[in-house]
Amino acid sequence: MQITCVRSNKTLCFVFQLRPKPPLLKILQVAGAQGETFTLKEVMHYLGQYIMVRQLYDKRQQHMVYCGGDQLGELLGLESFSVKDPSPVYDMLKRNLTSAAMAGRFVTVWASIFNVVLM
Repeated sequence: MQITCVRSNKTLCFVFQLRPKPPLLKILQVAGAQGETFTLKEVMHYLGQYIMVRQLYDKRQQHMVYCGGDQLGELLGLESFSVKDPSPVYDMLKRNLTSAAMAGRFVTVWASIFNVVLM
């Protein structure tokens, strides 16, 4: 796994590695994800890939995602959503992602987005 420092000083490197809960991890794996921890950018990439692979988007209005009856819909608690309003996706991620500690380094999540207390 590659770790990218997004903010650092001379003694600490803050990385944003997240651990999906099992239902979300299964969705990410369908889209090709490997491993157990990911950056937020990777999670969003694999969610997009999942939507494309499962053809959950409307071919005429591609911003619309129809996920009723799909694992993604179960996680979101929705039949459909528009990518123009990603708030349902962010709410689902808040419930299904936790910060991951690796190799004794301090690892954090985007606290401003997820409103979590960092350890």
